[in-house]
Amino acid sequence: MGKGIQLGGYFLIGVSCCGLFSYTAYVVPRFQAYAFWLVVVVSLCFVVAGLVDDYLSEIMQITYQQYIGGLITIITITLIGSIIQWIQ
Repeated sequence: MGKGIQLGGYFLIGVSCCGLFSYTAYVVPRFQAYAFWLVVVVSLCFVVAGLVDDYLSEIMQITYQQYIGGLITIITITLIGSIIQWIQ
């Protein structure tokens, strides 16, 4: 039960942080260019993390399944956080 609550908390923090960036870009037009480049950089980081998955899972000393699960979770948090703020 404690791990579920902790995981839920991390998920909500991640969604909040992504939502903050997204909403800031929506409200302040000057930040829209920064938001675009932030999305580009984050996408490139996800691509690199996917390409070097064996190496990073070995460096972080976790199993391959845990690494892929973490990567999928991070991508999900980013997508949900961005989508929530753009729905009106």
